[in-house]
Amino acid sequence: MPGHEIIGKEEKRNLTEIFEKSNGVLFGHAFEKKRNNIFRVREFEKKVCEKLKIKYCVATTSGTMAQYVAMKALGVKKNDEVITQAFTFVATVEAIIALGAKPIILDVDDSFNMCPIELKKKISKKTKLIIPVPMLGNPCDMSKINRLAKKYDIPILEDACESLGAKYKGSFVGTKSDIGIYSLDFAKTITTGEGGLIVTNNKKLYTFCKEFVDHGHQNVKKLKRGLDTCSIPGLNLRMNEMQGAVGLAQLKKLDKIISENKKNKLFLKKNIKLNDKKFGFRKIHDRQELCDTLIITLKNRTTALKMQNYLEKFEIFTKNLPDAIKWHFAGNWGHIFKRVPIYKKNYKSIWKKTRILLERSISLPININEKPKRLLFIAKKINSFLESN
Repeated sequence: MPGHEIIGKEEKRNLTEIFEKSNGVLFGHAFEKKRNNIFRVREFEKKVCEKLKIKYCVATTSGTMAQYVAMKALGVKKNDEVITQAFTFVATVEAIIALGAKPIILDVDDSFNMCPIELKKKISKKTKLIIPVPMLGNPCDMSKINRLAKKYDIPILEDACESLGAKYKGSFVGTKSDIGIYSLDFAKTITTGEGGLIVTNNKKLYTFCKEFVDHGHQNVKKLKRGLDTCSIPGLNLRMNEMQGAVGLAQLKKLDKIISENKKNKLFLKKNIKLNDKKFGFRKIHDRQELCDTLIITLKNRTTALKMQNYLEKFEIFTKNLPDAIKWHFAGNWGHIFKRVPIYKKNYKSIWKKTRILLERSISLPININEKPKRLLFIAKKINSFLESN
């Protein structure tokens, strides 16, 4: 599952080198002489570009702020409509609200991602942006989503916070849209503790993001930091050198994480017997998914909760469904929709299709350090439950 499983000597060595080689400079800018001209965050951004085959990358404080800044770069303003999906982490909608824009939230399809059919219904003249979210490692149906976006000339921000490492038709998710974002928090594919990445091939978008996260600094090399120029106001959303150092070590482990995820998920899936039409796995859009989780859909909510309780007796735990559905389903966000007139009174009754799908599903994390013996044990317990229910 996440990079925190294999944090070790490489990350520790990179952190120690900040003090051994750069005199403890933890700031990502300036102090060239004292730091011996070593800039770890800038190097991390460069390595991300090389790995993902993308032109530009901006590192920031979190995936949430990555989305906020990316939306500002795309020109999202107050009262603009931004389309996203009902199954996502709460941050997706929080960032939209923070800009004063209006979230237009869609039911998901059986891939648990944005439904292109629902998307087509909700596009209007007020639609400023589309934010598909490849949840839990599964790429969205980007071919259909991109066709609709192109037809109506609407940009796409791919919120790939939970799917760094997944690919769709040969390219990493988040790299073929106008702009993409990733989270680096402690439970993501790779981690810097907290942190986020913005990626794009558009130089104008990159320039805005790079300057905005640094108070508007243009970072002109010939000028001292205090004399630097600026053209836009911004905020302090900078990644620090400790995060950059850890990120560099973690990025080298990405291939291992992806391959071990895939191996373990295929092994587990192969050993689970779904012989009844009442049970099934979610639809996967590309075999190069991240394999972050395995989702099993059951006959109803009661069965799903019963299965969760049964598995927990054997210390087999779930991820997001159903344990954290509160934070990952729009129908549970009354604290947000009190401020959104179109959802204020009826948010609990909207997205009924999504609610039913999520509430009758179990999401199992795929851990990269899991051994075949343990995976086989998990599969046997799942089979035992399914056979008796």
